[in-house]
Amino acid sequence: MRTSNTHTAFTVLPLGGILVAAVLTGCAEDPRYVFPDEPIIATPVVDDEAPPVPPVQLLLPVRLEEEDEATERAALAAELGVDVPFVSIDDIDLSLEWTITNLDEENDAQVRILITGANEYFAYVPASFVVDPEEEPTPPPLAGDIPLIVPAGGTLSGVFREDQIREASLDLELITRGALNPFAAMLESHDGIDEIAVEGGTAIPSKAFASLIRLDLALTTNRRVSMAYALRARSHVRPNLVHDEGLAALADELTVFEPVDFVPPPPEEEAP
Repeated sequence: MRTSNTHTAFTVLPLGGILVAAVLTGCAEDPRYVFPDEPIIATPVVDDEAPPVPPVQLLLPVRLEEEDEATERAALAAELGVDVPFVSIDDIDLSLEWTITNLDEENDAQVRILITGANEYFAYVPASFVVDPEEEPTPPPLAGDIPLIVPAGGTLSGVFREDQIREASLDLELITRGALNPFAAMLESHDGIDEIAVEGGTAIPSKAFASLIRLDLALTTNRRVSMAYALRARSHVRPNLVHDEGLAALADELTVFEPVDFVPPPPEEEAP
């Protein structure tokens, strides 16, 4: 299992940590915060036969691509021989700040935050990798999935750091365009890799690694809880990749991404 800079780690902040973080980072490379309309409310699963609750999707409000940017990106794609995303992994740093409130006044809550998501090309759906649910484990999410204890009636705050979300972006590229098994992709850190090998195709260089542009968030819990959260984005591209009006921007002022749910190819049959 990977160490502290992996998808299994996070930083816990004291009560009110999200507000503190916002104040302390106010001067750092024009960060912008994306706040959802409402918190996530999660309750215990009481019926094993009930369909799973779909994750809540938080889309990064990316401005429209300018003409010169599109021209440069097309030229780079032709040079490299691979698709080049509008929002690459080096263009933006993302972190997710959260606060979980235990709505049960009498009992501690055991909670796990599960983060999957999508880049411009593909969305990661762990269940898509399971052929036989009775025999095969579901692959892990891109980030999270570690136990948190929230005291009765209490609050716990934390943050998935920029390096952790970057690692999640790398893992998604490895799993989809690199066709790597999710368990293998998440076994170790890939920070610093120069390219992703593509069987039978052109290797994808780091210049063409895509960043997450959507986070899919879910909670598992044994008590009723709520989670307030905010996505913090630092654009290294000017104009800022994140629209200055955030999610309130008009639809025709934002880039529309249409990632598809990635479905792995069927396993090769063994020769008789």
